[in-house]
Amino acid sequence: MKPYLICGSCRLRRLNLVLHPDPVLRTVCPPVGVFDSTLRDLVQEMFELMQAHGGIGLAGPQVAVEQRVFVALLGGRYLCLTNPVVQDKDEPGEFLEACLSLPGVRVKVLRPERLHVTGYNQCGRRVSLGATGLWARVIQHELDHLNGVLILDRGNPTGETCVQPISRLPAVLLDESKRRSRPLARRPTRLAHEPRLPPPPAPTAARP
Repeated sequence: MKPYLICGSCRLRRLNLVLHPDPVLRTVCPPVGVFDSTLRDLVQEMFELMQAHGGIGLAGPQVAVEQRVFVALLGGRYLCLTNPVVQDKDEPGEFLEACLSLPGVRVKVLRPERLHVTGYNQCGRRVSLGATGLWARVIQHELDHLNGVLILDRGNPTGETCVQPISRLPAVLLDESKRRSRPLARRPTRLAHEPRLPPPPAPTAARP
């Protein structure tokens, strides 16, 4: 599949979901360098495609975009993060994960259930987040995609189903940006642009 062009104001095509074993899923993505209307349009389309497929997370390589960008929607909260860096991981827990690019595949994956992540939203604003539970897991799942890693690399597929995610920690996403000093005083802005999208259908499994 040809990559989606995101430089300048021109785009070659609308997004399509990339499925395994497309080699683009093994791409180690370079960072996003330009934060413009083209990137914001891309993020909007990623949100729409993710919801259309009943997912809760979607990363650049899953739509043939070889850039470090992902979107997520959980508990009615939208998140777009570019150039993410995860720090301060907690002790891991096991959880059954699915993936939009691997239809029907579920793998038990061991991941930290608490973390701190920094990055930028689609407008280029630096953000600092604390995440626990399913939020922490979704962020790590999508970061794996940006590094060319799939859940198949972290365990063997299982026939188990997961109707409702269960975690020892609640799904919390805390904006810590305001707690950190900034060199210039700026009017606070929202963490992530919330597109005007219809409510997502209730997923039958966690499918980042």
